[in-house]
Amino acid sequence: MRTLAIISTSIGIGFEWYDFFLYSLLGPIIAELFFPSKVAVLSLLLYYLVFLIGFLGRPLGGIIFGHIGDRLGRIYALYFTLLFAGVASLVVAVLPTYYQIGIVAPIILAAMRFLDGVALGGEWGGSFSLTSEYINPNRRGLYSGILQSTVSIASLLISGLTLLLTSILGSTGFKAIGWRILFGIGFIIAILGVFVRLRVEDSPVFKQLQSRGQIVKSPLLEAVKKYWKLILIGLFLVGVFNGIWYYMNYAFSIAYATTIAKEFGKPYVTYVVTQLGIFIVSIIGIFASIFFGYLSDLIGRRPQMLADAVFGIVFAAPYFLMLISGNPALVITALVIGGLFVYYLAGAITPIVLVEMFPPQVRYTGISMAYQIGVGFLGGSAPLIMTYLIAATHNIYSPIYFMIGTGVLVLAMALLVGETKGRLYMGEEVLKQQ
Repeated sequence: MRTLAIISTSIGIGFEWYDFFLYSLLGPIIAELFFPSKVAVLSLLLYYLVFLIGFLGRPLGGIIFGHIGDRLGRIYALYFTLLFAGVASLVVAVLPTYYQIGIVAPIILAAMRFLDGVALGGEWGGSFSLTSEYINPNRRGLYSGILQSTVSIASLLISGLTLLLTSILGSTGFKAIGWRILFGIGFIIAILGVFVRLRVEDSPVFKQLQSRGQIVKSPLLEAVKKYWKLILIGLFLVGVFNGIWYYMNYAFSIAYATTIAKEFGKPYVTYVVTQLGIFIVSIIGIFASIFFGYLSDLIGRRPQMLADAVFGIVFAAPYFLMLISGNPALVITALVIGGLFVYYLAGAITPIVLVEMFPPQVRYTGISMAYQIGVGFLGGSAPLIMTYLIAATHNIYSPIYFMIGTGVLVLAMALLVGETKGRLYMGEEVLKQQ
């Protein structure tokens, strides 16, 4: 049952990131089809607003499904998170563009993005709660790395499919129908995950809470009242590591190295070059995520978070300068280094840090609020903020200062949270036998 549970949560987390890559890597194409404008940056700004709408729905999803998961069981909530997200992907796959139905197209796109956000808002917290409550606490870092490696698997799948479809259909064909095929595949993945979850039982920890009568009536009120400080710290931790810095490297960097660089008369590379960079870092990232997760079981979570924060501050200027060098090798190198040491070094373990910060009675709700608000509002708005900073200041280098500032913020949070490795709560003693 433990293996089946891990497979089901891996599919769920993998779909969440597959979905993210659809909206981020296809950003320039979707912006042109649904928000046509003579000014490329304006089209991107409008698209990033829709991108943000999905993240605004995630905190709501975290609250709704967190309540269900902490009251009725993790697995019950997880049945519906994938189902709703899959339906949203299917609708987008067949959605006409602005050129066909006018303003209705971006409105429906925004609505599906919001539904998608609500559904996936409950996916992340539920998957990590369920997985962590099935495994030995001494191996939580490793399994966190395994689940987070699905980020790279999803990225690899999207990048590979994009390159394959582009080579078969050509750029024009991909813009016409190729991107729709990718959303259709997302629907299939989601439905597959739902069927697997129908065979999964709830976690041993949650069953312990039920048998002892320790289920709280209002997980949201309990979490906010007793653990609001932890929610804030966790919010900023994942907001930077798993939100701002992740989306900066896997979403904003693509537009920055291509469309924005060209707009400012800087050397730029083609869309294919950025896809190749994401493809390479995705392959390496699968193993890096598992390794960094395992490493945290040996040395602790805190040292890795501190190292990541410092590296991000130091690497900020070289990173953006490499992206607008116009040199394909330098652009790819920036994406690889950014993916490994700005994201994965800490991003592979922050999920389990949140799990270890909250007791199981409010775990689903607590980590969902921290993650979805942090990643949703901070991470989801990052591409929009950086694009706005460039447009408002007419300074293509302004994202450098943004990255440094967020690095200082997350460094402070890593110092405040302390070491979480080894923390156990009532009801989790059963996991020592796993």
